[in-house]
Amino acid sequence: MSVKQTTAKELIEGYFPAFIRDLEEITNIDSGNGDPVGTEAVAQVVAAKLAALGGEAEFRRNDRATHTIVRFKGKGGIRILMIAHVDTVFSRGEAAKRPFRIDEKNFAYGPGVGDDKATVIQTIYAMKALKELGFDEYGEIILYFNGEEEGGSPTAEGIVAELSPQVDVAIVMDTARPDWGIVTQRKGSANYEIKVEGMEGHHGNASQSAASAVMALGRIINALYEMASPLPANPADYTHARLKEQGIQDHGQFIPENTINVGIIGTENRRINVIPKDAFASVNVRCFKVSEQERLDAAIKALADKTFVPGTKVTITGGIKTGPMEKTEQVQRLVDLYKSIVKENYQAEVVEWVAGGLTDGNRSAKYVPTIDALGVENYDEHTDHESVDLNTAVPRTLALTLFIQETARRWPL
Repeated sequence: MSVKQTTAKELIEGYFPAFIRDLEEITNIDSGNGDPVGTEAVAQVVAAKLAALGGEAEFRRNDRATHTIVRFKGKGGIRILMIAHVDTVFSRGEAAKRPFRIDEKNFAYGPGVGDDKATVIQTIYAMKALKELGFDEYGEIILYFNGEEEGGSPTAEGIVAELSPQVDVAIVMDTARPDWGIVTQRKGSANYEIKVEGMEGHHGNASQSAASAVMALGRIINALYEMASPLPANPADYTHARLKEQGIQDHGQFIPENTINVGIIGTENRRINVIPKDAFASVNVRCFKVSEQERLDAAIKALADKTFVPGTKVTITGGIKTGPMEKTEQVQRLVDLYKSIVKENYQAEVVEWVAGGLTDGNRSAKYVPTIDALGVENYDEHTDHESVDLNTAVPRTLALTLFIQETARRWPL
């Protein structure tokens, strides 16, 4: 059978042994966040494999990591960005302590094996399949391998902001959810620092001439609580374990629309009989929609203009840090196309997950429709028993390859 007669599925099934070898190679390279030597080593491996397929590689380096950008030119119209990351949360020496291994269930283990190294290898074999199938009905496919995803950095954020406006669609190749789960919405994040200045005084003899900064902060916290989406009457009913007991798959559907967390509060006062002259709080706000993020940003900043306790002054700094990854109408069309591919080829249903955490998808979504978590399925990331389900490597890589082809052929959706 010639290459042109070979189906994408047959090609990708044939790649599986090489997929395993490549995954073992980069899993056994320590490339923790902030490790410039390790991320450089993985970047060189990845870039070489993609260059062999015709990609043009570029490296961006800082004192903490190497970032890799590889471009493939086609003859069509659509431009696609795929984002993965080569850094892990593990320190140097971890790979020697627990190197890559595969168990009897075909699950692979090792530092960063699922988050995100299996997905890094997946993108390579998707591009290999497209090349060997002779598919070039795209204008350009850009692959960005972030070297600092686990901790974030101005370098990484700048690269995503640079590349996203150059494309029509972004595919975030990060931690996939079980049973064909993908992520279609992520919350955006905003941070605020609240400072309250009051008037110190003796609680017994001078309370009439003092103003408690702590009391004012308490009332501000209550106002923040009222701004957030309502919380359940019994949060214990919504733990992952409790939902599982009820036969409910937890795919983020119960996450409140808008959440406000007052994570840190304090005062310099250390005496119970002194009315505090200062108080402070650090606040994190997360929302699924840009409109809600902007509305809450204005409402929170407006608290500085209100008097909560006479004689106190409120200062609020900070604001929106990262926008949400919204599920727009165009994103839904991308999701529906991916679902149809999985249904046709594997008779399986794709579950849409929503998430409160951030990925590079939050940043690309500011500029371009973004779909997230199309990678190989993994479990327990960031732990010493992190694993990747190699049984999903071929299906997920095939679905990705077909998704790229069909999106290119049908664009604009």
